Amino acid sequence: MLALSLLFAACDADCENPGRLNGSYAVLHTALNVVGEPDDTGEDTGEDTGEEAGKAAGGSVVGTPTDYDDVSYSVFVNGWSKWDLTWAASSGQLKAKVRDAKERMGDPGEVSGLESTWSGELTAADDNCNAFQLKLRGQFTTPQETEHLFTYTADVVWQGDGLAGTFQYSDTFSGPTVAGGLANAQGEVVFVAQPAGGFDTGF
Repeated sequence: MLALSLLFAACDADCENPGRLNGSYAVLHTALNVVGEPDDTGEDTGEDTGEEAGKAAGGSVVGTPTDYDDVSYSVFVNGWSKWDLTWAASSGQLKAKVRDAKERMGDPGEVSGLESTWSGELTAADDNCNAFQLKLRGQFTTPQETEHLFTYTADVVWQGDGLAGTFQYSDTFSGPTVAGGLANAQGEVVFVAQPAGGFDTGF
């Protein structure tokens, strides 16, 4: 993966300034191990299914519904969303304003229009100031009135015009008709820097 190949790259001249991450990004999350409760006959076909692969990778959904509330278009799990990042040197915190934007790829009917702001920890690696770990904890409520409490960690590498790496995500949710949790979602994340007011994924 490109991000991993850059872990030992030489630092930029302004490498000591996390403020260079400030800006707007189109962000793509691709979860590689999210699985729900099995709903088939339980017969062994002799083939590895996506569900089996996901369970082997440590991902699971428990409770109701078995396919997770809004999992296909959750801001943190799959698809595109728009992030504004602002580093506050005084507090050492990174503010993330996240929008499940109308520009998002996929079925427009699935876009919730959700907008939330969280502050998290941003830590540079000791041996490479272009490698960062971002940790967020927070909550949000979907238009279906489902409340989510989440933890999110991304290990990413600054590439001069964006970030790329991996993420981990866990969530508990409850609402009028659903309750449960998403444990240990893992996958790849790409942050594509955006011009002011723009949304161009570059894909």
